[in-house]
Amino acid sequence: MRLRLCVLLTACGFLIFALTMTFVPVLPAWANYAARAGFLVVFGALWWVARDGQRLSRFRPVFFAYFAAVLGLSLGFFFADRVLELLGLTTHTPVGIAVAKLVQASLIVGGILAAARICGETPASLYIRNGRLMLGIGVGAVAGAALLVLSLLQPAVKALGAAKLMSLAPWVLIFVASNALMEELLFRGLFLGRYEPVIGRWPAVISTGLAFTLAHMQVKYAPELVVFLVVTFGFSIAWGWLMQKTGSLWGSALFHAGADLLIILPIFSSLGAA
Repeated sequence: MRLRLCVLLTACGFLIFALTMTFVPVLPAWANYAARAGFLVVFGALWWVARDGQRLSRFRPVFFAYFAAVLGLSLGFFFADRVLELLGLTTHTPVGIAVAKLVQASLIVGGILAAARICGETPASLYIRNGRLMLGIGVGAVAGAALLVLSLLQPAVKALGAAKLMSLAPWVLIFVASNALMEELLFRGLFLGRYEPVIGRWPAVISTGLAFTLAHMQVKYAPELVVFLVVTFGFSIAWGWLMQKTGSLWGSALFHAGADLLIILPIFSSLGAA
């Protein structure tokens, strides 16, 4: 039964992220809108129906997580580009990419927090808490520093020179901090604590890791997609373990930000002036 539930939750998570993640729409416009609205109605209704004493009550926190994820992702999808246009920016410069990520992450995180408040959930239930803060920050800082060194050793990044790297540093920091906090909240902070009572600790880590990895199948920046997905899955398992170990998302977010440097620095190096 637990294995079947793990497979079912993983499939549901992947379906939601595949259809509502803010990379590239995989459905026609009308179907995209219908899917988002349908998910919100279905999971909102299931959350409401699954009150204490009802047959589905043990899954109520999971229904909330799906509802909150779709709400946050839909806000990011519909409004991030509009905000960028109002600011007169495009995603063809480091400034535009960084601001786009900040706006997108703010909308997604804001949507999740709003859903939590409406549904009576606390920030602590999303792993927004200190937990074993020093352990998390320590592991995250060491891993992030190692990944920073690996990022700087990439040929395209080395060719930039110190002056160019320093000019890009603020936009790099904005991007990796925004993306890491958003994705750790969205994929793990929102789901780990709600999956664990249903399928167990390690199955929760694996399930959320698979959903996170498969949701990145549509990326265009990876030269070798299979290698990228394998590495991404390995990272996601480490981030899930660290979040469980520390009871907080801060360490895994710091670790995640370091991993994002491996991607964003070469991308920025290929662009023109900031």
